[in-house]
Amino acid sequence: MNKFILLFLILTYGCSLNSNSNFWTKAKKAEIDKTFTKTLFENTEPNKNEFNSKLKIRLPKINTKILKYNLNNDGFASSNISNKNFSKFKFAKIENFSDYEPEILVGKNNLFFFDNKGNIIKFNNKSEIVWKKNYYSKSEKKNNPILFLASDNNSLFVADTNANYFALNIRNGNLKWKKKHTSSFNSQIKIKNEKVIIVDMENNLICFSLKNGEVLWDVPTELAILSSQKKQSIILFNDMILFTNSIGDLTAVDFDNGEIIWQSPTQPLDLNNNMTLRNSEIISDEKNVYLSNNKNEFISVDINTGVINWKQNINSELRPAIISDYLVTISNEGFLIILDKNNGNIIRINDLFKNISVKKRNKYFPVGFVILNEKVYLTTINGRLFIINFLDGKVDDVIKLGRKKLQRPVYFNKSLYITKHNSVIRIN
Repeated sequence: MNKFILLFLILTYGCSLNSNSNFWTKAKKAEIDKTFTKTLFENTEPNKNEFNSKLKIRLPKINTKILKYNLNNDGFASSNISNKNFSKFKFAKIENFSDYEPEILVGKNNLFFFDNKGNIIKFNNKSEIVWKKNYYSKSEKKNNPILFLASDNNSLFVADTNANYFALNIRNGNLKWKKKHTSSFNSQIKIKNEKVIIVDMENNLICFSLKNGEVLWDVPTELAILSSQKKQSIILFNDMILFTNSIGDLTAVDFDNGEIIWQSPTQPLDLNNNMTLRNSEIISDEKNVYLSNNKNEFISVDINTGVINWKQNINSELRPAIISDYLVTISNEGFLIILDKNNGNIIRINDLFKNISVKKRNKYFPVGFVILNEKVYLTTINGRLFIINFLDGKVDDVIKLGRKKLQRPVYFNKSLYITKHNSVIRIN
C-alpha cells in the first residue's frame, strides 16, 4: 500500500513549476478520436443544411501585417505547424475553468498565463519559464480566481473574477500596485497610452490608469438580471472604443473622456431572451464591426454610425475571422460557414460533425478556432481538436486531447497553444 502512495506522490509533484526543471512533458503523438473514426464511414449522406459544400475556396495570400489585435482580428496566420509534436505544461486543476474563457496572452517574444494557485507565469519563445509570481493571499487563492491578462511594453495588467486588478513589471514580474474593484471582471482588456479598458460584471466600461490603478472614467450600461459567464468583448479603433455587454448592446465610446458616441441594441428588451444571450467576441476591419450570438444572428454594424448593415441567420458564439473579403465562422451546431463580409451572403457551409452520430453531436460543442495557412484548428467542449482543410471544408483529423473543455487555440512562434483546466498543450 505504501508503494502505491509513494507512486501517487511522485506523479502528482513530479512536474515542478520551477523554472530550472523540465516543466514541459516530452513531445508525443496525440490520440486520434476513436469515436469519430468509428463513425466516419457509417453515414455519408450530406447534412441538409450544408450549402455549396463541394465548392473549393482558396484563401487569399495572408499578409501577417493586417493582423489587428486591437480589432480582435487575429484568427489566422500564414505559418504551418506539423501537428506531430504534442507536449504539456501541467498544473493542478483550476476550479470553474471551463465556465470562463481565459486566454493565453501573446506578446512579441513571450507568452503569459496562470495556474491553479494564481501564479502568473511568463514564458519565452522557447517555452521556458522566465518568471513566476503570485500576489494572492491564502483566502484569495481559495476563491479560485480566473485571470484575464493584457500588456504593453512595460507592464502586465491583470484582472480577475474576484474583483482584483493589478499591474506587474513585465520584465521581472514585480508588483507595481494592486487594487480592489466593486465588481468582478470577465472581459477582454485593451491598453493604449497607459490607459486600461475593461468591462466589469455589472456591464460598466471602465478606464483605469496603468500607472496607479486610478479610475479615470466609467460608462455604465444596462445591468442584466443575471451575470453572464460569457466574456465581454472590446475593440479599439483610432480614438474610439467599441464594446458589448451581456444584454446585447453594442456601444461606441470616446477613448479620451468616455462619452458615448453611439449605441446599437442588437436585441429586443426581452428578459427571458437576454438572460440566455451569449454573444461572440466582436471583430472589425476598420469599416464595420461584426458579431454573432446564440440567437441565430450574425450582424454587421457600421463602425462610425452604429447602423446595422445586414443580418444573417447564423447561430454562433465563437469569435469569427476576417480574411480579405471573407468572413469565417463556425456555428454552435458545428457548421463551418464562409460569408462575403460586404453583403452577408453565404458562400459555403460545411457540416464538420456530419460523421458523428446524432446522439453524440451535442458533446462536440465548438469553443474556438484559428486558421493557419489552409488549415482550420477547432477546439470543442469535450477535449477534441478538429483539423479541417479550408479548401474543401473536409475534416482531416480529430485529435483527442482530453475529455474536458479546450479553450480557443492561440498561435505563437510556430506552435499552437491550447489551455484546459489542468494544463497548457503545445503543438508543433
